[in-house]
Amino acid sequence: MKWLKRSLIALVLIGAFVVIVMDEPYAGLKRQAIHFNAGDNRLAGELILPEGNETPHQCVVFVHGSGDVPTDAFGYYLPLWRVLAANGWCALSWDKPGVGDSSGDWRSQSMQDRADEVAAAIRYLRQTLGIKDGKLGLMGFSQAGWVIPKVAHQVENIDFLISVGGAVNWMAQSQYSGRQRRLATGYSESESATEQAAEAKVDALIQSGASYQQYLDHINQDDKAPMSEAFWQFVQRNWASDVTADFTDLDVPMLALFGAQDAYVDSDKTASIYHQLFTNAPLPFYHVRVFEKADHSLLRTDNIANAHSERHRWLTLARIWWQGEAAFADGVMPCLTAWLAQFEGGQSRSTTICVPELNTNTTQG
Repeated sequence: MKWLKRSLIALVLIGAFVVIVMDEPYAGLKRQAIHFNAGDNRLAGELILPEGNETPHQCVVFVHGSGDVPTDAFGYYLPLWRVLAANGWCALSWDKPGVGDSSGDWRSQSMQDRADEVAAAIRYLRQTLGIKDGKLGLMGFSQAGWVIPKVAHQVENIDFLISVGGAVNWMAQSQYSGRQRRLATGYSESESATEQAAEAKVDALIQSGASYQQYLDHINQDDKAPMSEAFWQFVQRNWASDVTADFTDLDVPMLALFGAQDAYVDSDKTASIYHQLFTNAPLPFYHVRVFEKADHSLLRTDNIANAHSERHRWLTLARIWWQGEAAFADGVMPCLTAWLAQFEGGQSRSTTICVPELNTNTTQG
């Protein structure tokens, strides 16, 4: 497609400009290649340290969202790593199974498998990289919202969780995302109803445990491009994911961040449910924050754009490469900085900086 070719050329030119004219992207950061085992997989990634630090003292483990995500999430994590480093925190991240230099296939994983993988990364961080008794938190994006509370239940001494664009229920999120995609595509009312009915039939097949061939037989009737067999099995393995049970007895401080202009998660409804669940959970304190002019990734936007399009995703990456921290919505980085400050030295304490006056989702503690 012409727009894709033009976008790729523009990205190459922007990348060249960044390298030649702007600061080195990792300036001020120390990068250390890491490898660890999780089940049958050998995973490759990086430990990102503040410049001048040889060993980690306090660290945030990054947990990816869905898809083929490399260590740096195509550059999305870099502004976040800079903020962490500026506040004395390291970051640990790795290529998902089957991506980059990591073996395996993320599509063969359940959410519990993903949690076990994060637990293996934490063991590596503590036993091999030497963090030992230092503060340690998890920062999970989108799909990782179903993963990080599981880790908190199975690994001791997790100091905090940060969720960005997490959901409550897998199928409910899928239905919301489908509605937003249809709206962005400009479907008529009748077209939208037809598409919704077709998606409901696929959902029913998923929930019934139908074979991939049964799915193909159905999808071919609608002349739709099918998902791969590996992804079909991934969805069947995970469609029942729901965070409610894992939040019920959560006892780790949690920061849940959402963008009001989210094309994938119903942010207001989800934030309200999170708040209700946290209020009844034994966690010492929490914050739930919806940023008004932010998307699913907390990047600045004024509306729910067609985030489902490949073109939008490429342009979003270009914004991050070009603008860095400024690509994020107002208040995101100060909120993150204030949250981290609660855990630096001594007893953890609650702050209200992430809960502005107009935010209806308040803090407990």
